[in-house]
This record gives sequence, C-alpha cells and structure tokens, in this order.
Amino acid sequence: MASDPGRCEGGQLYKGNKPVSIATSLFRLRSFFGAELCQRLRRLARGTCQRLYDDQVARTAVDTHRNALSEAKTFMSWCMRHRYLALNPLERVRPVGKRQHGKPQLRVDEARAWLRVARELAHSGELGSVAAMMALLMGMRCSEIVHCVARDVDNGGRLLWIPVSKTRSGKRVLDIPSILRRHLVHLAKRHQPLEPLFPHLGGWVRNWVKRICVLANVPKVCAHAMRGLHSTLAIEAGVTPSVVAFALGHESPRATLLSYADPKVVASTTQRRTLAVLDGPPSRRRRGKTRGKNRPRRASPRVDQRKTATK
Repeated sequence: MASDPGRCEGGQLYKGNKPVSIATSLFRLRSFFGAELCQRLRRLARGTCQRLYDDQVARTAVDTHRNALSEAKTFMSWCMRHRYLALNPLERVRPVGKRQHGKPQLRVDEARAWLRVARELAHSGELGSVAAMMALLMGMRCSEIVHCVARDVDNGGRLLWIPVSKTRSGKRVLDIPSILRRHLVHLAKRHQPLEPLFPHLGGWVRNWVKRICVLANVPKVCAHAMRGLHSTLAIEAGVTPSVVAFALGHESPRATLLSYADPKVVASTTQRRTLAVLDGPPSRRRRGKTRGKNRPRRASPRVDQRKTATK
C-alpha cells in the first residue's frame, strides 16, 4: 500500500480537490489514526477504532471529533472499494454529541469598538487589519481574502471580484465599502495584476481578527464569527436571507440561517415583519398642491406657444 493515502491510485481518493481540502482531509485522518496511518490500517479492529474515537471525544470539541470520524469512515469506504480492506472497522462506531451551529459573535457596540481599532491599525499601514475588516464588512472567507489578486479590485475600487472560492456559489462580485476602498486601491496599484494582495495563508487573517479583539478589549472571536456577524447585521437591517446567502457565497439561505445569522435576531426580525403586516398598510395623506394667495399662477409652455402663434 502507498505510504500516503492522498497519492493512492494517482490521487483518485480526492477526485481533484483543492490542495487545502486535501491537507484538511489528511490532517483529520492522521489525528484519528495517528502518524503511522497506512501501517496501522490492516491491524485495525472494531474495538481499536472505538477506542481511537473515544480518545478523540475526550480531547476535542464535538465538531472536531465528528468531522474526524466522518473523514475516517469515508477513507475506510475508499479502502474497501479498492480491496485494501475486507471489512470496515468503523462501521459500528457512532458519533457522539450534538453539533454546534454558528460561532459566538460580537454585539453591535463591541463590533463598533473592534472596527475603530481596526481602522486605526489600517491607517498606520497594517495590512492584516485591512484583511480582517474584509471578513466583517464584506462577509468574505479567509481563503477568499488571501486569494485576491490586484486585478480583482475593479471599477476604481468599487467592486471586488472573487473568482476563487470554496463553493461554486462563492464565485461572486461584491461592493467594496468606502472604508476599505482607499486601502484596496493602494494595494492593487502596488502589485502586478496577478499578484496576491495579501501573500499569506488563511490563518494569518484569523490571527489578525483575534489580535484586534484583544486590542479593542472585546471578547475574542474567530474570523468565521465575523462572517456570521455580517449576516446577522444584514438581516437585522431588513435584507432578505436569500440576498445575504448570495453575498456570503452560500448555496441556499438554509446554511446562512442555520450556521451564520444569530437565531434571536432572525426571530425578532420575523416578528417585526409579521406585526407590520397585521397592522395594515400605512395611511396615505393626500398631497394637495397649496398656493399662496398672492402667488401668481404659472402658465404652461403650451399656453405661451398658443398666445405667440395668435399674435
């Protein structure tokens, strides 16, 4: 058997996935099975796999160990299809715990304090602050931010093209807020058209989001939570979930409402709209044209033309 499962059968296990996705899969597999992954496959038994998963449950979060188990089961199925294993030792291992949808988000005042600090750092020349603000103000993924190149800043800094994204729906065009426009235009002018604006990995953006949280003295949240806050504030402002989902690059509004927007804000927004419908349409006042007593009546152009023609 090959020494690396990602290279088995010419890499068919990953079906042409992006390098980041392959690295994530390998990380989850090694975290589940251990460093000597392939050497241990033939010695795995059901009891061994159950102990491995119990160890994951004891030391990692629910989403982490459930994702690792799902990745491991997919890999076991692949091994059976290619006859590396006769039985699936993970068949009877059941996931434990309930997944947590969404990340803790900042409140409105906290987000304003965070943004004030971020703007000060951006004006002082910190590029990481500009990238972190893109997560909040534009709802972008960290991978989308670091994949931006100079030519993606378009129309005088008013539009940002996102040709590389996690999903097909993620390929979109966003309006650049005025707060970020000057910084992104300056960055685009400093680079060649195909050079990245931020020559870093996605973890760089995540670190900057947390760093600004510390400097602003607000709860430390992740960059993913900034995308969630972006959707929460948009829905609070009255934007429909389908429009918010398109701006975030989601396939459907379900993912936006389930894992991004704050459920309490969605519920209150729905309540306000329901009450607005029940209250009925607002009364319309008749707008009558009032003229002062001494104000002369203005003649229409047609009347003036008739008088001129008669003379």
